[in-house]
Amino acid sequence: MNDRHILQPSPVAQKWMKIFTHLLCLGIIFILPEVIVSKSIPDGMVHWRGYVKSVIFVGVFYLNYYYVIDRCLGKPRWALRLIGWNLLVILINMTLVYILFFHVSTDIPGNVRHTPHDVMMHRLGFIVRDGVMVLLTAALSVAMKLSDYWMSLNNRSKELTAMQQREELESLKKQLNPHFLFNTLNTIYALISIDPEKACAAVHELSRLLRYVLYENTPTVRLGDEIEFVNNYIKLMKLRLGDSMAVHVTLDAGDCGECRIAPLLFISPVENAFKYGNTGRPGDDIAISIKCHDGLVDCVIKNHFLPIDGDSHCGIGIVNLRRRLELIYGDNAEMHTDIDGDMYIFKLKIKL
Repeated sequence: MNDRHILQPSPVAQKWMKIFTHLLCLGIIFILPEVIVSKSIPDGMVHWRGYVKSVIFVGVFYLNYYYVIDRCLGKPRWALRLIGWNLLVILINMTLVYILFFHVSTDIPGNVRHTPHDVMMHRLGFIVRDGVMVLLTAALSVAMKLSDYWMSLNNRSKELTAMQQREELESLKKQLNPHFLFNTLNTIYALISIDPEKACAAVHELSRLLRYVLYENTPTVRLGDEIEFVNNYIKLMKLRLGDSMAVHVTLDAGDCGECRIAPLLFISPVENAFKYGNTGRPGDDIAISIKCHDGLVDCVIKNHFLPIDGDSHCGIGIVNLRRRLELIYGDNAEMHTDIDGDMYIFKLKIKL
């Protein structure tokens, strides 16, 4: 799991960035063409009117963006409301544009006298051209506003999903800690009547374990610390078992000791190995291997079990572990459990 902090601009900065982007785009679309056209007109009569027309188009955009669309979305028959409002806005603005250019539109380029029909057709060309521009402006504002709505809903959905995942992870961890503590206290309770000296050593080991569980309350921990935690737990279990069962342990963080990993991922299968592997039969053993190389954690745990307890390995600890892996690592984690005769095999691979 990547432990990265991504810096994001503040809401105020995002707002100003959006306004700047809008103005830049609208300036390129509406104002820049008028600047280019005005350079080719000698008397400059159209110059200021062209800029006023650009301001009208920008007004259409922001009137639609900040007022019209907000009044329509979420209302019954919102599409018809949106079309009606936009037709009204386009009509008003086309009236303003026509009044602004009424006299200018009679000045047809060239030295030839033009008939009233030619003047009317020239005016009609102005109206059609500017009408298309106003329509495109309204469509652009609708498209950008709906895009903002979609992005807002998408971000809200992501935040809600992340919040639910954090709450679920916290719930799973709270279930894990009492489960782990309960099993460990049972171990110490058994040692008190058998060997008080070992029970004292077990209490010392338990304090180290609890210190890790309680104070390493972060989303990730060092892999080296997690492996050390597992090693301390195994020492505690060995105090209880003594020499009655062989425990083969291989713990090696390799070149990944400083890599970050979610805490308490290995404790549930290790607990189960001691809980169900202690069959009392001579020759039964437990094998625990946790190794890491090139960012790949490989955990394999094997223990014998009594057939009557064969289904008990899939208790709350393993179920919680599977769910935590899905939430945190997704496809970067693989967990499998197999049974070979009276041997229970747990395998876990995590790509860090």
